[in-house]
Amino acid sequence: MPIRFRWSSKEYLPIALMLFGVCGLFQTLFVFIAQYFLGVGNYIVVILIPIGATIALFFGVVLIYESFIQVEKRRKLRTQFIKSRGTSSRIRSFLMFPIVRPIIIVFPIFAAIFFATYGVCLYFLDKIMSFIVAENLATLISLLVANYIEKKYAKVQKF
Repeated sequence: MPIRFRWSSKEYLPIALMLFGVCGLFQTLFVFIAQYFLGVGNYIVVILIPIGATIALFFGVVLIYESFIQVEKRRKLRTQFIKSRGTSSRIRSFLMFPIVRPIIIVFPIFAAIFFATYGVCLYFLDKIMSFIVAENLATLISLLVANYIEKKYAKVQKF
């Protein structure tokens, strides 16, 4: 049975806002890159497309977060009486933190697909259309990866 959080409850709302804020900051970085380094000059495109991408990336990050939490809860139920091994390094504990792991998975995939697609589309289209195609394709592939992780890692079966 998949775990579904009520994101509007007072327990999970701060987590949802943190994840949404990180997705918004990431898209703000891409707006900055598009405006100043890639030369996309259309303000409407540079603002409206990343808003939709922010919402889609937030959904993907939430999917991965829920699947990691589900696996972690399942692991704790199975091994609740086993003695812990000890402490791990700070970097490992930071990278394994449930809020950081989905972000580390989704954002590099998005960035790699975005720049690769933008580079290819720049040969065939102008800068604005290349940005639109690259942003949408990177968002779509990020959502597909999030869905794949949810299905294969957590083995979530929705009814």
